[in-house]
Amino acid sequence: MTTQILKQRFLAMRNGVIADTLRQAGMPYKVIFGLNVPQLAEIARSVISDREVLAQQLWDDREVRESRLLACWLFDTAIMPRKRARQLMEDVRTREEADILAFRALRNLPYAGELVDELAGSSNPLTAYAADALARNVSR
Repeated sequence: MTTQILKQRFLAMRNGVIADTLRQAGMPYKVIFGLNVPQLAEIARSVISDREVLAQQLWDDREVRESRLLACWLFDTAIMPRKRARQLMEDVRTREEADILAFRALRNLPYAGELVDELAGSSNPLTAYAADALARNVSR
């Protein structure tokens, strides 16, 4: 599966009302399809191969909301180095990204609690929020 095919699926599932509402709320993306979490989960379940490659490509697509969120389902946490997890937390663009990243990708990492401790006092408000989101999803 390619990012182009995934974006075609985003377009086919587009919800203009949600997209317009998110845009009016100030979401920082150039493209918002308005997909909800169950729709993104459904798409994620359909991705069988190249999940890690797709995850990185989608995460790097900083201007499409659904690309960034879907990446959170596709990251392979079994092979995710600590440095990469920290970079993801420092790179979140919205609270929604932070919440989904924490819940879908990072909460089961063996070093999740340490990431919370390291980033909780970040001067970047979104990074600090990402640490808080992770803290809410990690059992200590």
